[in-house]
Amino acid sequence: MTPEYARLQKVMNVIADLGSAIAMMGWDQETYMPEGAVEQRSEQLATLAELHHHYMTNDEAQKAVEVVLISLASLDLRQRQVAEFFVRDHKRALMLPESHVVELAKIASLAQDSWKKAKQAKDFTLFQPALERIVELKRIEAEILDSKAIHPYNVMLDEYEPGLTIAQLSPVFESLRKGTASLLQELAPYQDNINDAALYRAYPKDQQMAVAKDLIGKLGFSMDTGRVDLSDHPFCTRIARTDVRLTTRIRENDLRSCLFGLIHEAGHGMYEQGVSDELARTPSGRGASMGIHESQSLFWENVIARSEEFWQWAFPRIQQAFPDQLSDQTPNSFYRAINKMGPSLNRVESDELTYNLHIILRFELERDLMDGSLAVKDIPAAWNEKMNSSLGVVPPTDADGCLQDVHWSFGGIGYFPSYSLGKLYAAMQWNVMQVDIPDVRDRISNGDFAPILSWLRLKIHDFGRTETPAEIIQRVTGRSLTENDFLEYIGTKARHAYTV
Repeated sequence: MTPEYARLQKVMNVIADLGSAIAMMGWDQETYMPEGAVEQRSEQLATLAELHHHYMTNDEAQKAVEVVLISLASLDLRQRQVAEFFVRDHKRALMLPESHVVELAKIASLAQDSWKKAKQAKDFTLFQPALERIVELKRIEAEILDSKAIHPYNVMLDEYEPGLTIAQLSPVFESLRKGTASLLQELAPYQDNINDAALYRAYPKDQQMAVAKDLIGKLGFSMDTGRVDLSDHPFCTRIARTDVRLTTRIRENDLRSCLFGLIHEAGHGMYEQGVSDELARTPSGRGASMGIHESQSLFWENVIARSEEFWQWAFPRIQQAFPDQLSDQTPNSFYRAINKMGPSLNRVESDELTYNLHIILRFELERDLMDGSLAVKDIPAAWNEKMNSSLGVVPPTDADGCLQDVHWSFGGIGYFPSYSLGKLYAAMQWNVMQVDIPDVRDRISNGDFAPILSWLRLKIHDFGRTETPAEIIQRVTGRSLTENDFLEYIGTKARHAYTV
């Protein structure tokens, strides 16, 4: 390690540790924090955000950046990549006033509490004031970061998926919309071929959690460096590579919620647990982007855990836990039940095919919120209209509709498209994996997931955030982003499940 990089490393370590403290307090707020602590927690998080911003922009950080930029040629490839990503973050932080960072952190903490209360009361107006301020701050942020951006929403997209724009995303989403509508129409005459009633019987909560934890352990999530808890909305938090926290929620009359929610979050967790040790306590010691992150969670949740091969192995395990509830099921009938496809109200619990329609709806609303063509107060009506036109269902309450997701409460405008990107990336990765591991389907049916995780570690996890999403996908698949792999994958699965 050169003296120049060592100086930068020292700066990055402090910033990464502060980020870990923020993540820990955020995780605690969503899991075990007393309800009465919300006000003070918002102040604590604002203080940490202020410190984080200070250390990103102070004289020592600026000097370390200046010195390392001069010596880039003397660094090895990985050090150079880490340095370049830190410089990107540093420049962005320099542009944002500290007061803006602090206010956004504080309002986001308070907003998450108001979102919870609004959801419980099924009343969007309880969340509306906080969201109005968040949207206002995000518009200000977009203007500060790139006043010449073609659209302010491009600035939000860039935060979660560097380089992505509305112009790139819109045709992909339109193709997904058309492909989804076409396949739904094809499946319509065969809807009665699948009976999924078994999924909605009474499943004791403790047993659901035990089964789900057992399965993610078999997939490769390490409980030595991870843990599982409950929250209102499932998520994964990385405190460090050796401290990854998952949460899920349990619905006693819906077996899918905990099971697939936890497998999804474990996909995120395995990614974080697989990042190279040499990237620890740097801005590159985490996932490359939310789109790449979602490709890992959706790969395990959908490509693996919704496959027929997976349930040839897993069904006896789950039937043993729930012998009465699943006495009339077989591995094949259960596989078909969990792959029933059709319109639904909830994004998280929707099927692989219609899921993208939920994301397109959110993308369009966020885009319009950012340019001012949609007012926050009009979100419930706009949401319901789009649900009706795209999915043919209308939420009976705000809790079932525009309040179902936590993302806007923490300021995550621009996050939602990552989910659909993750599906597309996952399908592309799956096609390559089947070439690299020709017997991969046999391995899944035998519960041998180690080669799959090793492939993901080698191709994606180890690199952390040292490449852009476009660079990763090009390196791993030899191609740039396309929706075609996913449409082919989901069409094949749907026709097989419905025996079309």
